[in-house]
Amino acid sequence: MTALLVSIFLTFFVPLEKVVAVVGSSPILHSEVEQLLVQMGQYPDGSYDVDSETPEYHDALEELIESRMIVNAAVDAGFYPTDDEIQVLVEQELTDTPPGLDTDIDYLSGVVADNQAAQIFIFRKVQAAMQDMPFDPEAYLIANAGHVEEIIMPRHIGWIYLPVLPSGPEFEESLDEMSQIRERILSGESFEELAMEYSDDGSAVNGGYLGTFGPGEMTYAFEDAAYSLETGEISEPVVTPFGIHIIRLDGRNEDGTIEASHILRIVPIDQDDIDHTIAKADSILSDIRNSRLSFEDAARVYSRDRSSAESGGDLGMVPLKLWLHEVAEAVGELEIDSCSEPVVLEDSGAVVLIRFYENTGEIDWNSYEAELSGIVQQVIYQDTYDSVVDSLRSAMPVVYFLENDASSAD
Repeated sequence: MTALLVSIFLTFFVPLEKVVAVVGSSPILHSEVEQLLVQMGQYPDGSYDVDSETPEYHDALEELIESRMIVNAAVDAGFYPTDDEIQVLVEQELTDTPPGLDTDIDYLSGVVADNQAAQIFIFRKVQAAMQDMPFDPEAYLIANAGHVEEIIMPRHIGWIYLPVLPSGPEFEESLDEMSQIRERILSGESFEELAMEYSDDGSAVNGGYLGTFGPGEMTYAFEDAAYSLETGEISEPVVTPFGIHIIRLDGRNEDGTIEASHILRIVPIDQDDIDHTIAKADSILSDIRNSRLSFEDAARVYSRDRSSAESGGDLGMVPLKLWLHEVAEAVGELEIDSCSEPVVLEDSGAVVLIRFYENTGEIDWNSYEAELSGIVQQVIYQDTYDSVVDSLRSAMPVVYFLENDASSAD
């Protein structure tokens, strides 16, 4: 999604140097493009020699042109803030500015005022479009497949999910302790009292009770163990990325959810644990690429995602950008029917191998009912933004002054 605004916080100065484009009567300086490229991570160390002929430079320039068009339109529409409003905005900005930074107040005032005007202008346009919010969100998303692709990135994928599990002396000590606690429960001691005494989880105050949950709501290793129990059964110690659990299944419901309690001893994972899991994933990947094992069979054998392992790791159509950004990035580089290198999911404590299938079928939006309204709003926003920019480009002249490029007007 194209950024609406560009906030410049690295330095606040306007050197006397070359103009690279003029939008209406507003110039865009080479230094502004440089600053945006730094913010986009093109020059993370802050030292750079920007080449104006690169695609990255042109993309950054076009982003600034769009922003300037919107600011100019906002000024024409009467949305520019008053002097008093600008002063308040500057004070708010300075609150977040690192101490000791030499700030040009006049320049900062112009930046925050432009941003405020543009935000109000686009908000009013989006607000008007929201008045026509569709009654059938699913049909609207299907009809706007282009924006859905840009915002959501739906893809048909499969994965082999390998949790990163703790190890080492602390793990062995905790495992022995949890085995002893389990024996005490089986000998008649109260699960609830032992949970309150020994569990590291916040559920300890409730005797370890976790309430009701369904597939996909708990970490996969925990869910796999919990669903395999009979009502009232006490599990063997279960290892997950969070540590070691003893689980008691408290009940099964007709809708497929279960109720459970647990006692948790937290054992942190370290880099050795991550490296071990990556090595395991590499070994599985080697078997797949050398045709010793199909991806689907490998998923059935190794994946700890119970719900997808049974179907060979197939997750169906998934809106990747709403899900896991690491998976979205990995799939973006894959060819159809290929398998990724190991992908580390830091927040999930897992390493996955991903297969990208040819996109067949559509997303089951019923599975994302809670998110549908937000998704539709994102699509409406992007559609409105694109329409505004297209309209402004046809009405507002843009003159370029780039090296090896004759001045031209859009």
